[in-house]
Amino acid sequence: MSSVLLALDTCTRRASIAVRDDTTLRSECTWECERQETALVSARIHDLMHTSHIQARDLGAVAVAIGPGSFTGVRCGLAIGKGLAVARGIPMIGVTAFDVIAHAQPRPAHTMPMLALLEAGRGRVAACRYEWNNSDGSPSVASDWWTQSWQELFDGLEGPMYVCGDIAPGLAALIKDKVTLASAPLSLRRAGFLAELAFVRWQRGETDDTMSLSAIYPASA
Repeated sequence: MSSVLLALDTCTRRASIAVRDDTTLRSECTWECERQETALVSARIHDLMHTSHIQARDLGAVAVAIGPGSFTGVRCGLAIGKGLAVARGIPMIGVTAFDVIAHAQPRPAHTMPMLALLEAGRGRVAACRYEWNNSDGSPSVASDWWTQSWQELFDGLEGPMYVCGDIAPGLAALIKDKVTLASAPLSLRRAGFLAELAFVRWQRGETDDTMSLSAIYPASA
């Protein structure tokens, strides 16, 4: 069985794709998609696999970020992932976009909680709180995720708190004295981390049912 995994994240205006084998992140591409997922993602997948010397028949699994995010973006990635999984007869793994952000963060020396953020459209942000596991140092979800306006997020922030992910323009300057902000590279949602999470689950046999795997979206405003 092939050990090559393709990872797709099209949840927000920043799209990302990556290819990983059993030892190496073979290639990765992250860019500003700006609602052009349908036209660009398939072409970028083709280019990425070509430059990695990987063909469709080499794929052993596909991973997709299932949201939350924009309706069109999340649906696009899920549709492409399902199409590949069904066509090739390979397993599929769904991962929340929050987990992609949270698991990219290095374990801090402190124990402050972490807040992962995603653009939710219409001036809103989706947020999920994480805490650090004492046993293995990994982050775990500490509460149900929620949506609110950027202003509501700002008003409700209380330290100590580590904040990572999508931050609205101008908000970083306002909240930097209230919380600890992740650096810009660590706040960029990258499919390489999606691939890493999914690869571990795949090796454990923790795959999803391709046909029933569904997206999660922010509630309507």
